Parts: sequence; C-alpha cells; structure tokens
Amino acid sequence: MKYKILTLAVSAGLLVACGSDNENRVEPQSTPLQAFDGAVRYLDAYIDCGNGLDYIGETGGNGTINIGVGNFPLFDEDPAQCFFEFGENLTGAGGTRAAIDESNGKDMTNVRYIVPSQLMTSGQAIAATPYSTLVALKIAEAEEKGEPVDVDAFLEEAFAETIPGGTELTAAQRQQFLTDPQSVLSGLSAEDSKNLQASTMILSDAIASQVDGIDNGTVDSSALQTATKKSAEVLAEDPDFPTTTDADGNVVPTYVDMASVFNSPSDPDDPNSPPVFEQAADPEDTTPPPVPPPEEGEEQEPIPEEELPPPTGGGGTTG
Repeated sequence: MKYKILTLAVSAGLLVACGSDNENRVEPQSTPLQAFDGAVRYLDAYIDCGNGLDYIGETGGNGTINIGVGNFPLFDEDPAQCFFEFGENLTGAGGTRAAIDESNGKDMTNVRYIVPSQLMTSGQAIAATPYSTLVALKIAEAEEKGEPVDVDAFLEEAFAETIPGGTELTAAQRQQFLTDPQSVLSGLSAEDSKNLQASTMILSDAIASQVDGIDNGTVDSSALQTATKKSAEVLAEDPDFPTTTDADGNVVPTYVDMASVFNSPSDPDDPNSPPVFEQAADPEDTTPPPVPPPEEGEEQEPIPEEELPPPTGGGGTTG
C-alpha cells in the first residue's frame, strides 16, 4: 500500500490491544488508541480498513481514545487488515479542539502520524509516533520499487539514522518504542533519553514540514533521516533541553518547533536560498542546522477520568 501522507492528510502514539487465541479469554469492550510524542491530547484519529479513512474521534487525556468492539469488524477480526492515521481534520470530519503536547504544551495541530498495517499484530500494543510513520514511508518506498519489505531492518535503520551518535538503544528497546514509548524513554540513561526525545521531536517536525514533498515523491525517508539526525544532534547539546529552570527556580519542560525553520531560507539574507531542510538533508553538507533555542513549555493538567473520550459507537464517531 502506498501511503499518501498528504491526501490522507500526523505523539504521537497508537495502542492497539486485541484478544489472544485463548478460547476462554474475555473479549475486550474497547481498544485504546494513544497519540504520542509525548502524549498528544485532542488529536483526530482515523482508521482505514480498505474503504478510506473513517473518523474515530479526538484523543483525550494521555493522548488516548477508545474504539468499541464492533465499530470496525475487519479490525476486530484482524488488525493487520487496517492502518491508522492521526492528523487534524483530515477528511472534513474531525474534532473542534486544537491538538497539544501534554508534556510541554507544544502546538501539535500540524503533526501527521501513521501506523501501517504491517505493524499491526493481534494482542500486541503499538504506538503511532514519528517512527511508525517513518517505517510506513520506508514500506511504501520498497513496495513502489518492487523491493522486499523488511520491517525489522527498516526499524533498525530508522533509529540508527536519526538518533544522535553514541545513543545506546537495543533491538528490544526499538521494538518496545512501537508499543510503549514512554517506558523506553523512562528506562534509558538521562543522556540517551534526551537524545531520543530530541530525535523524536525533530522527526515529527520534519514530517510535518515536508508533507507535500513526501506525497509527490521529492522527499524520501533518507532525507528525513539525515535532516533529523543533524538537527537532533544540535538540540541534544542544548543544556536547556528537555527541561530548564525558569526565573522562579522551577524546573519546566522545553521544546523546539522546527517545522517552520525547515521551510525557511537557509541564508536569512537571501530569500531565494535553498530551504533549511534541503541543506540539512544533504549528507555532504556539514553545516549545523539552525535549531532555535528551546522554548519554555508547561505540562498540561491531567484530564479527569470521567472526561476521557468514551468508546466510539457503531458509526466510528465519539460517544
């Protein structure tokens, strides 16, 4: 399947939990979906089981939304028959609230995430993040070229070519990042966690800034990886990321927004110069990308349980 990121129109993380083959199991009443970059609240979620995108609803607290059993029979039968996409108002059907990163308050209305069908396994959780999206693009590129689809190799390359050098990330941790990214970040050393947070944040912005190029084939996965790694190395060196101390002595989260920077001229004095992304994506160019200083953010208040979105009804809409 060729994933048209623009025409389908992406924290985020999607959790898919299905029953095992045990005949004595208790069938779940809903499937939780979570958008993660940190967790992304109020992001529109969609499912496609072969008939186009169906709107599920907005994510709630912890970036989570629930799909009631029976909403999408093909998904209940076998999750690998479907894929998921996150993004604001992709089909004309969507929520009314603006997507936001719960961990730092960053505006996430431009993010675009996909979980390809090849990452769907019954009974296994999976997260829609910039990395699941990058793997989806690699799968699409391989299928278009008639090459073998090796998801494990794609996943290994996606991390190796985007995270700042020296980061210790095992094969097991790479796999776990597709199911429980926060646990991976929490289990790493402070330095490795910082590096992975930097690359995840930058990759998200790179995808958001290059949707047109991804869709028309002028921007490939290799370009996204190179631009991400160069920029993440700069961000990870900043002592004010991922937290800083404000004027009152409080430790606060920080973030950067590289989406607009990637699309700006590489030479501020020459509006006709190539965009920053093009320069950053060139493996021969050693110029450090102009990553802006981290902005102070604010962790969002938890949403009470009663305000979490309920399992979606038969039409795939909220509540």
